[in-house]
Amino acid sequence: MIPEITQKNVRLFIPYKVAKICDELCRQDHLTASEAILKFYKSNLSRLLGQEDTKLWQLGWVALFDMYKEEAHEH
Repeated sequence: MIPEITQKNVRLFIPYKVAKICDELCRQDHLTASEAILKFYKSNLSRLLGQEDTKLWQLGWVALFDMYKEEAHEH
């Protein structure tokens, strides 16, 4: 039986995806891990990813990375 995804447990899906996004930020933008993590966690996408109702946690890390880059490009 697959457990129901709730606001309490949605955070289980996030660390792997954030790590992959930050790894790619390091590679593409030549950032340190600390710089990449800080940049990502300052983004609107980071806040939305932690909300179960947005369903962003269902997306793969590449799609999330593309969304992050689009958001960063707008600012």
